[in-house]
Amino acid sequence: MTLSISKVQNWIEEDLQNFYQSYPSTPLFEPIQYLLKIGGKRIRPALVLLSHQLFNEKPENARPAALAIEVFHNFTLMHDDIMDKAPLRRGQATVHERYNTNTAILSGDAMMIQAYQLLMKNPCHDQHQLIELFNQKALEVCIGQDLDMSFEGRNDVTVKEYLEMIRLKTAVLVGCAMKMGALVACASKENQDHLYACGEEMGLAFQLMDDYLDAFGNPETVGKQTGGDILADKKTYLYLQLLSRATQEEKNKLQSPFSTPEEKVSTVKEWMRYYKIDEEVKSIANQYSQSAIEHLQAVDCHTEKKEPLIHLVKQLLERQA
Repeated sequence: MTLSISKVQNWIEEDLQNFYQSYPSTPLFEPIQYLLKIGGKRIRPALVLLSHQLFNEKPENARPAALAIEVFHNFTLMHDDIMDKAPLRRGQATVHERYNTNTAILSGDAMMIQAYQLLMKNPCHDQHQLIELFNQKALEVCIGQDLDMSFEGRNDVTVKEYLEMIRLKTAVLVGCAMKMGALVACASKENQDHLYACGEEMGLAFQLMDDYLDAFGNPETVGKQTGGDILADKKTYLYLQLLSRATQEEKNKLQSPFSTPEEKVSTVKEWMRYYKIDEEVKSIANQYSQSAIEHLQAVDCHTEKKEPLIHLVKQLLERQA
């Protein structure tokens, strides 16, 4: 039986609800319940389960791992929001805004511990290998976040450095999710490696499309006002490519105050279109997406079991602009 994405998503929401309801609504755990309740795409846990079902028809075996990676992901969001001084997460007040910074730090720490508790519940033949994988990728996520913060004070960031940063901060955890599913299912190392590569390429495509949608997406479809990265002078792929191609006059204007935020967004988007950077970033995201599908097709299992994963890869890239 091939699992559908909707079935997997229902399991994830059910498991998350059972998870946060198992803890009391105390000052430590209430923020965790709050963050998990406000939703999310749940991509990573879905990838754990969909990767596992390629090799094993007992999906319940992988549900603790799926839950672990979603709890860890939300821990990173809780702490990232503190570092970014972000007021909103998914349209709701961030944890440090709703409660306070100290509570958000401590609740985030608790989530990290909970992720490991969940990971220990997996009936895996090699628990040590599972935890070693999780440890390595969790550390790489931290390295990626550190790089991202360091970029804020630099004016010499390269596109190569940016791609490495998003690989670490975003893509490695997507790859980890897929490899964890295969590992719990006792898949071969070759299949595990193909799934990890698939996830990493998918994560890169996803982040580049996020960059594109932040600038050029339809606000009603994207769910937020576009142009936020431009206003924040965030060093995205689009911004860095613009700096590498802009005239000195354009660079000077870019680094000077605009009369209104609206003028800045419209002007910068006009330049990006002029230099065809908007089309370029979509093309590169598509290349990563195609590479992800190629790795998935190389996995040795029944072809029809791959369909939900192929559909998800395409869905992430084809998000409406």
